[in-house]
Amino acid sequence: AHAFAEGMQQSGIVAVGKHFPGHGDTETDSHFDLPLVSHSFKRLDSIELFPFRRLINSGLGGIMVSHLNVPALDSVQKVATLSRPIVSGLLKDSMGFKGLVFTDALNMRGIRKFYAKGVVDAKALVAGNDVLLFTEDVPVAIKEIKLALKRGDLSWDHINEKCLKILKTKYWLNLNEYKPINQNKLWSGLNTQQGFILRRTLIEKAITVVKNDDQLLPLKRLDTLRIASVAMGVSIRNRFQEYLGRYTDVDFFQIEKNASIESYFQLLKKLDKYNLIIVSKHNSDLRVTKKFGITNQTIEFLAELSKTKKVIFDLFANPYGLDLYEGTERLKGILVSYEDTREAQMSSSQIIFGGLSSQGRLPVTVNDRFPVGTGFETRHNRLGFSLPEQVGLNTLKLNVIDSIANDAIKKKATPGCQILVARKGKVVFNKSYGHMTYSGKVEVRNPDIYDLASLTKITATLPALMQLSDEGWINVDHSLGEYYSKAKGTNKDSLILKKILAHEARLLSYKPFHWEAVDSSSFNKKLFSRTYSKRYSLKMADKLYVDRNYKFKKGIFANEKSEDYPVQIADKMFIRKGYHDTIINHLLASELRKSKGYKYSDLGFIMMGEMVQEVSGEPLNKYVKRHLYNILGASSLGYLPLKRFNRDRIVPTQNDKFFRKQWIKAHVHDPTAAMLGGVSGHAGMFGNAGDLAKLAQMYLQEGTYGGEIYISAETMKRFSSRAYPDSENRRGIGFDKPFYKLNEKGGPTCEQASDQSFGHTGFTGTMIWLDPKYDLLYIFLSNRICPDESNSKLMDLDVRTKIQEQIYKSIIDEEKSDPEFTRVPFSPFGKGMFN
Repeated sequence: AHAFAEGMQQSGIVAVGKHFPGHGDTETDSHFDLPLVSHSFKRLDSIELFPFRRLINSGLGGIMVSHLNVPALDSVQKVATLSRPIVSGLLKDSMGFKGLVFTDALNMRGIRKFYAKGVVDAKALVAGNDVLLFTEDVPVAIKEIKLALKRGDLSWDHINEKCLKILKTKYWLNLNEYKPINQNKLWSGLNTQQGFILRRTLIEKAITVVKNDDQLLPLKRLDTLRIASVAMGVSIRNRFQEYLGRYTDVDFFQIEKNASIESYFQLLKKLDKYNLIIVSKHNSDLRVTKKFGITNQTIEFLAELSKTKKVIFDLFANPYGLDLYEGTERLKGILVSYEDTREAQMSSSQIIFGGLSSQGRLPVTVNDRFPVGTGFETRHNRLGFSLPEQVGLNTLKLNVIDSIANDAIKKKATPGCQILVARKGKVVFNKSYGHMTYSGKVEVRNPDIYDLASLTKITATLPALMQLSDEGWINVDHSLGEYYSKAKGTNKDSLILKKILAHEARLLSYKPFHWEAVDSSSFNKKLFSRTYSKRYSLKMADKLYVDRNYKFKKGIFANEKSEDYPVQIADKMFIRKGYHDTIINHLLASELRKSKGYKYSDLGFIMMGEMVQEVSGEPLNKYVKRHLYNILGASSLGYLPLKRFNRDRIVPTQNDKFFRKQWIKAHVHDPTAAMLGGVSGHAGMFGNAGDLAKLAQMYLQEGTYGGEIYISAETMKRFSSRAYPDSENRRGIGFDKPFYKLNEKGGPTCEQASDQSFGHTGFTGTMIWLDPKYDLLYIFLSNRICPDESNSKLMDLDVRTKIQEQIYKSIIDEEKSDPEFTRVPFSPFGKGMFN
């Protein structure tokens, strides 16, 4: 109460303590009758009067007297509001209160059953009250007050004193210079960003973990959990369940408040296959007479479920409601979220998974098991979700991203995109724009999945290599042939892994293996020779197609899947068994560049993917799924999306007129990755921004996430630093880096990115960038090659880096203190908190 009053009066609002002398321990509602408080003066002085005394000594501006019968304080006058010994003797004289004394509403039955309209007003002033609340008949009240003056019950000194106190208060609130409120800006004036932040922060810090057996919370090793969420009291998925689903795969169940016990026990059967159940109680009630909205069915269901299952229970209601539930000793985790609001639901779900730390303590004693002060602290170790200002970003500046993205879509740089921004471990911006194609039929949504293209290099191949390096299976300072047997005896044998990963191993930048499947007699050889060594160009391919209507070599592709053609590379297009090895052999036989130095190459990462399989004994896609994505809870990340998701959720890339002669959707765009079976070290990964951020945050947290260590901090630092800092090569070991010369133009990032930052871009129009200096994470996903890859507008307009630049511009100068409230003296009556 003290903190609340201080906050109000700092902001220029009179805080009023109520209901004096203490209405907390009554069974009667004073709206309908007069409650009796039968405690002794000693008890009243130590309990009921204590908070009033504390705030009076701090400068509280107002106190409301209630309609109570307190015989220990006045044995004659039944109603405290009309008691001179209570209002004047105790409150003003004994306790020294100098502020405004308000009556409770004078139309309430607790007082009106004894006195007529108007009469009660005069008696309240005689008792010592300054402000009469809810006068029922003003003319009669004025008449009765004048009679009290004539009788001598009141004096003009009393009236003047009360008026002066009211005038002093108005001057303190600057009401002597009253300015009418501009009603056109009423909502925005009251609902400030600062207010939203304060509300969100208070709720986040209040939610209390009152039971946490075996330190279950925040949840760990998500790959071992089969989680179901049961929301009791709702009929559709709510915000609590939505946020649970942001962390891992969760199956959701809802059951309405008044559902029968039979319905609850039918639900019990459906939950048999899960090893962790998160049960939440919603649709609560404020009234104890309504058991806070808790039904017998929910009590019995929770008690029965906890006998056989590991259960986390989240109560979105009054904490006293926890006492109604039986068998709470069997529950493995219990949270009290206090209220069933959107913010409480969002915050509580994050605490369960570690997106927020828990700091709350029970403000009351529920029972012997949950006494006042109970509360377990838990760690923030996964991505959470916040307002930008909570992590030092400016919302208005960040929202400029909307116009940049929409402008890019309008200019057909891409039909749609996903953008995510996180700082200090909190996602503050996660939006989807536009449509899957320029037809405008299907809007992009946050769960939709994009072809990540070369982001594969740092989302699959590189983390696998870093883990194998930590475990001692490889050393990036050693040669390829030492770990990859197929490279032995070739010109790739002695290539150093570090040089390969930094694109400094003299490898060709690209080798169009899909062209090698074309019958050379069916097209213009002169044109082919000019374009063979270049990355696939649609304009050239179109010319080839029109010029000669080329044909593929016989026996490589088939229209149906079979034992001889088991690998699908597009709809109704399958490649010959063993052609994977043909490609790898051609790659290993390719020449090396004569010139040394940096040259971006896909070939090195193709070999790295093959090497991971040989060293680990697992194909790259299975390795990263088992060792990374499943544990991270990043279910959308991975290869071969058609085996895992509905096609409608996957964003198409290109209308391939040259190679596969169809729209590429749900198959990897990169032709070589497709011919390798969809799994390669350089391309083939799919995912959405939300799941990609989990992997990226693990990098920012120096290899840890959700309480698990994926990569050592030393390895993360080494791989994300420049591999050859004394050369012109900006690259890290696998990661891209910004240009490090101030006068250099272009590059993958905006100029504001620090030299500590690292990330990568992808050919389909993707980007991920991390900046440890600012604890900043940025993801951009698009299909800019839709309908064809000749569209370079995304790069020409510099869309990705303009968005990144705006993110840096939104960083609030942390050297400056936070904006302060306009401070005024705490009280106009002499006792201030800021003396």
